[in-house]
Amino acid sequence: MSQISEINGKTPEQMEKILEYIKNPKGFFLMAGTNGTGKSFVAEAIYNSIRLPIHEWDLKLMISQTDLNLKWQKQIKDWGETTYLLDQIIATKILVLDDIGTRIPTESFMDFLYAIADKRYSNKFNCGTIITTNLNSQNMRLKFGDAFVSRVASGVCLRMDGKDRRFIEF
Repeated sequence: MSQISEINGKTPEQMEKILEYIKNPKGFFLMAGTNGTGKSFVAEAIYNSIRLPIHEWDLKLMISQTDLNLKWQKQIKDWGETTYLLDQIIATKILVLDDIGTRIPTESFMDFLYAIADKRYSNKFNCGTIITTNLNSQNMRLKFGDAFVSRVASGVCLRMDGKDRRFIEF
């Protein structure tokens, strides 16, 4: 938990939600906010702090939308379908989808993302899904649709705005 104790600038309420999720990583944990406010950092800290039983150690996955899209495209190219990749993601105990909405996905990839959200929502008592995005709720609804947002916003939602900590004046 050392990485968690080093999260600066988070309110006590945000820290309480983060620590509670680490203790019981079930359902969705959505972090939305502007660039550079620490969403991915917090997601990775949560991900690294969640301890799974030894027999489930390999059931954690942290991936960006861009990398997931590349894996998805490769599955289609190599096998003509994505059932295997979808099954792997659904079986994962802890999933972090980072930077959702940063790129405009194709309609078929949107269907793939919806299938992930829908299946993981159905299994929310047995798995944890952490999502980071720069989009606000209105833009998420426009880009992904109400059904997707309804599922991923069904759990803990944190708004993380502020100064971009990565940006350096030049």
